[in-house]
Amino acid sequence: MAQKPEHDPSHVIEEIEDLAEHAAQWIRDHLALTITLLVIVLGTAAGVGAFSAHRTRAAEVASDAFDRVATAYRKAMGADPDALEIPELANPAAAAAIQREFADQFAAVAEEYSGTVAAALARLEQGNLSAAAGETDAAIEIWQGAIDDLDGNPNLRAILEQRIGQAYDDDARWLEAAESYARAGAVESYPLRHWALAEAARCFQQAGELARAREIAQRVTTEAPDLMLPQHLSTMLAELQQIPTP
Repeated sequence: MAQKPEHDPSHVIEEIEDLAEHAAQWIRDHLALTITLLVIVLGTAAGVGAFSAHRTRAAEVASDAFDRVATAYRKAMGADPDALEIPELANPAAAAAIQREFADQFAAVAEEYSGTVAAALARLEQGNLSAAAGETDAAIEIWQGAIDDLDGNPNLRAILEQRIGQAYDDDARWLEAAESYARAGAVESYPLRHWALAEAARCFQQAGELARAREIAQRVTTEAPDLMLPQHLSTMLAELQQIPTP
């Protein structure tokens, strides 16, 4: 009778670690999609769940308006109505024209239903389209306006802050990125808070703010010792903690 091959435990551990590393890097590289998934999980598109105990008629109407524009945008870009990722069109000029058109439509939803979760989500999408067009400052202004317009909803504020942080990060504006990430990470109920804090530590380090970077690195390690991060971020957090306290 043939014996079953024995599994080397060390190889299993290596495979798990490799899978975790790839998953962590994927989340970091696809932050916009990760945030979209988080919005769905939290129920923000319906104005319920973490953000609202009762779905009012106004919130329902606002949510329907947002959903109509979001669905029309996905279709215009050649995606399925329920798709999470938008494919790139073969014609960049056509894609840019569609994005400009729907940026205006999302802005209209946000304006008409100001103060609702749907309005904040519309601003999030409007800013995403501006950022895709290379208009970073305009996108940040849109997202900041959404934050200013929110009444409560700490998790949604954190989502917007992290998106702002990523935009600054992409522009190598390290201190501004760090501050935005830190504000997102300060929201204790935010599921990605420790990810945001790890990014804040990295950006503070890049900005030369080593004391603040070290403080946040120690906090992340203490509060979330099993946090799954890309290897370079894990290494950075460990190195920061070795910096002597002034």
